[in-house]
Amino acid sequence: VAASPGTRWPETTTLALSPWPRNERSPLVGLKSTSYAENVLALARARATGAGEALMANLAGDLCEGTGSNVFLVLEGRVLTPPLSSGCLAGITRGLVLEWCAEAGVDVSEVDLPVAALGSAEEVFVTSSTRDVHPVSQVLDAGGAPVWTGAAGALTHRIAALFAERAAADWNP
Repeated sequence: VAASPGTRWPETTTLALSPWPRNERSPLVGLKSTSYAENVLALARARATGAGEALMANLAGDLCEGTGSNVFLVLEGRVLTPPLSSGCLAGITRGLVLEWCAEAGVDVSEVDLPVAALGSAEEVFVTSSTRDVHPVSQVLDAGGAPVWTGAAGALTHRIAALFAERAAADWNP
């Protein structure tokens, strides 16, 4: 066990698409395991392009997850995230965002999202236990070229505020 002081994430982050897909049919899908090598390599490659997180598609060509985060897109005013069948981990923060948004009347759904959906996204954010709701300002392809550029919009701000409020009210939701 190791402990160290936490550092604050930057206000926004950049994602880079990984050239290596997540196998949504793997027997280890949805499990956190000690075999983190794929994520380490994908994150190192993303950081080499200047990104702070790698974004992985699955074998079907749909968005899956980051190396340590879950991804959400805002499309036509709806908040969408890949379903667990995409191969993504059932992140705690992801689950809380889905639950709390639904309770607050935010249109949120789990749907298969082709990578090309990034081009139509109005907003993009990632979630994790250390990032909470973290706005994305840019998504790069595997070579480092921009495929989406944007800013935290009204829905991302609303969801981040909702998450902060609910998490502060209940330290063990």
